[in-house]
Amino acid sequence: MSSKVAAAVVGAALVAAAAVGAVQEARTSDALERPFVSNGRIRMNLSAGDYRIVGGPADRIRVEWSVRDAAKLPRVHVGADVRGAEAALSTDSPGNSGFKAVVHVPAQADLYVRLTAGDLRVESIRGNKDIELHAGDVDIDVGRADDYQHVDASVWAGDLTAAPFNVYKGGLFRAFDWSGKGPYRLHAHLKAGDLRLFSKSAEE
Repeated sequence: MSSKVAAAVVGAALVAAAAVGAVQEARTSDALERPFVSNGRIRMNLSAGDYRIVGGPADRIRVEWSVRDAAKLPRVHVGADVRGAEAALSTDSPGNSGFKAVVHVPAQADLYVRLTAGDLRVESIRGNKDIELHAGDVDIDVGRADDYQHVDASVWAGDLTAAPFNVYKGGLFRAFDWSGKGPYRLHAHLKAGDLRLFSKSAEE
């Protein structure tokens, strides 16, 4: 191989490597996955952002997240610690990053969620739910009202609607308690924003 040809090959390789590096640096999304049993308990401590927590058939926890600016992606930290039937999930994202995440969990699971601020949607998950936010909009798919033994929900400032329980309230310091004969308990509290309890199956 002549020196000119060798130089051309090396040059092409360097250009290709630079292009790959640029693509990697431009990434705005990432993911993490852990195996997890059905009917376990999942604790989530989440930083500000938009979240969707959805139940599925797989025995796993999978978190998929994205930011607006690729430069902020390395500053996002997502952790998932699984120990038997207990899992602890945490997120830490920089401010004004447009952080969005989808969290896939088994369809049968107990949830404990604390979110500083943002929008949250929980759907297609059967089990106990304990959810609190400081500010944002919250939508929780509760399935059937008959599935619950006790439900308490409150909003300090905003609207509280729970169609499966015939509750429609707006204004300041709105709350309701409901008791039934099902196996699950639901606690939902929001300081400022709109809280909606709904039945996804009834809306489809």
